[in-house]
Amino acid sequence: MTNLQASEKSFWSRPEGKTGAILLLAGAGALVWAWGRVVPFLVAMMADTLHLAALAAGAAALLYVALSPRTHLVFRLLARALTGVVVEIDPIGILRDRLAQMRKRRDEMATRIRDVEGQIGVLARAIEKNRTSAEESLKQASFARRTAQAAATQEDAMRMSLQLTVKANRAGRLEKQNLSYAQLLAKLRAIHGFLVRWAASVDAYVEDAEDQVRQAEIERRTIHSAYKAFSAALRAVRGKAGEEELHDAALEHLADDAGRKLGEMEAFQRDARAFMDDMDVQSGVISDDALRRLERFEARVLGPGEPDLVGPPPGAARLGGESGSTYERLLKGGA
Repeated sequence: MTNLQASEKSFWSRPEGKTGAILLLAGAGALVWAWGRVVPFLVAMMADTLHLAALAAGAAALLYVALSPRTHLVFRLLARALTGVVVEIDPIGILRDRLAQMRKRRDEMATRIRDVEGQIGVLARAIEKNRTSAEESLKQASFARRTAQAAATQEDAMRMSLQLTVKANRAGRLEKQNLSYAQLLAKLRAIHGFLVRWAASVDAYVEDAEDQVRQAEIERRTIHSAYKAFSAALRAVRGKAGEEELHDAALEHLADDAGRKLGEMEAFQRDARAFMDDMDVQSGVISDDALRRLERFEARVLGPGEPDLVGPPPGAARLGGESGSTYERLLKGGA
């Protein structure tokens, strides 16, 4: 029974199970360590890949913008607009600047013409010098030939023959060099003539441009002054920007204010007329009531057919103009 129980023990309870557990724990630790090493590498690789993609997209966008015909068109339009602003601000200044550049180039051309003239002089002097040297060499060669013919010894004759060859060769080289110099001198003189004629044309062109700029400046100054006067006259009539609107608004306000006040006055007149009419009516009613009360009083006191016991008030004769008029006639205003 004991052996059976021992045989039925689990794998982890056995000695090899403990070894397996240790190996399993070691493998798990190695896996965690490897995962900790691999994951940062993968994350960095993905981040670098995303950065590379973003940089590539940015570079492609920049290349598209730089090489796009639309970008070139926008650049040309911008440059043209800026040029138009500069031209509009100071057109006379631009003409003067171009005139100054023309004068500068004309002075440079004059300097080059003087350089060509100097080279022509140098070349002419070199030709003259070579010609003189060649003639001198020919004279020396002639002298050496005569000397060789009259030499007493063969050695003297050989030495003079050699001198004859040297001098003759030198004269030939100088004459050949003069031929080359003469061709170059002819070309320089042709170029000089062309430059002189061109310089005369440039002088005339510069002079014409100076006159054109001067006339343009006078015309612009005159037109500018006239336009200032015209603007001042126009502002005197219309005013500056906004003044005409303020003027119209002020007139409209005055018209509205006058209409409102006139309306208030008319309304007051209607109210006053109605009030006065009402007062007149009330006064008439009061007068009628007073007369009726007086008549009732006289009728009650005097009775029918009795003499007037109530005398007129003091001054009745003066008021009515007749003595013996009744108080009623005075009140009624009768004759």
